[in-house]
Amino acid sequence: MAEHLALAATAPPASQTPSEIEVLFARQPILDADSRLAGYELLYRGETGAESPHAATSRVAASALSDLGLRQATGGAPAFLNVTTEFLLAMDPLPFGPEGVVLEIAADRVPDQPLIERLGRLRQHGYMLALDGYAGQPAAEALLDFATLAKVDARSIGPSELVALVAKLRGRGLRPVANGVDTHNDHDHCADAGFELFQGDFVCRPREIVGHNVPTASIGALRLAAGISAADTNIDELEKAISLDPGLSLRLLRFVNSAAFSLRHQIKSVRQAIVLLGPRTVRQWAMLLLLSGIDEQRGPLLITALSRGRTCEAIARRLGADDLDAYFFTGMLSVVDALLDQPMEEAIRGLPLSEDVVAALIDRAGGKGRTLTMAEACERGAWDDAALPSLDAGALAVLHVEALAWADGTAAGLT
Repeated sequence: MAEHLALAATAPPASQTPSEIEVLFARQPILDADSRLAGYELLYRGETGAESPHAATSRVAASALSDLGLRQATGGAPAFLNVTTEFLLAMDPLPFGPEGVVLEIAADRVPDQPLIERLGRLRQHGYMLALDGYAGQPAAEALLDFATLAKVDARSIGPSELVALVAKLRGRGLRPVANGVDTHNDHDHCADAGFELFQGDFVCRPREIVGHNVPTASIGALRLAAGISAADTNIDELEKAISLDPGLSLRLLRFVNSAAFSLRHQIKSVRQAIVLLGPRTVRQWAMLLLLSGIDEQRGPLLITALSRGRTCEAIARRLGADDLDAYFFTGMLSVVDALLDQPMEEAIRGLPLSEDVVAALIDRAGGKGRTLTMAEACERGAWDDAALPSLDAGALAVLHVEALAWADGTAAGLT
């Protein structure tokens, strides 16, 4: 699962004439052994014309990757930054401090003396270093002395070699990170091999469990979420549906009265919330609370649901669609297979969903399905593949960064 951000940074080019640079960030979560968020890896590129990649990286970092910029890009989680050795040598000091930052350098680079000295200074100043793409290559031996973590592509190394490699890293005092973990089976194999951190698409995929029964409470929550998602639900119907679940009513009132809303007066009833905030807003918050209660351990997955729903809604609005709520809820519901650890067909069976939403979730068919496909493409950074004549790649990136910022802020309000 990869999420993407776009930041506009202003910095002078080589000619010293100010210009605006669009910087695109790909954000992929890194989880610990308990499936808690350990940080986000940021992969970035700048649209900088004919400049060399090294010069572009330096200018982009100097202008966009400030401490504040990094916190905004990761929602306050630690940022894993891919940096070139040329960038490290050119940018001294770095435009951001060591707190909450992990610098990733390629493991296949043979270090020369200037780089060795630079890495030593970075360690002295508290920066954490990670080797990216470590596979036991001899060239990386000298770099191991400066690293705290080492990322290993679990797809390219056999099981027995993987165990030996992890044992070597742990023996050197490094934390091994498994990259390219595509399925939950891959995750389990990597955990058995001794990895401590995990990165890959397994986050958004259901775990294959034979004879798995979804708890009745989860089915009820999902059915209620689908029921209140209809845009034609009036205030009375919406109030009644939410009030049928006392726990949801309490959580909703607690949520809307939290600091995240900054309301002047306390909201004391579900109906008051609907009248003051609007049915559409209350439906979205209620669905968020219901989904978060199904599996509270999958925080990154909930943020994906939020950002995907918001991206679908934003795309639909730009394309002139009428039923924006349905696009939002289609994006939100697109992760329920992973939440329930069931194939999508089983996860949504029996839910009160319209045919076009079902077709979008199962087959990515119809207008909602195409919009959902576009949102998923944004998460992979495939903006050009998702772009339309009326909605180019740059505009899609901007919509997605706004969705991610909203998702981070909304999820923070749940804690």
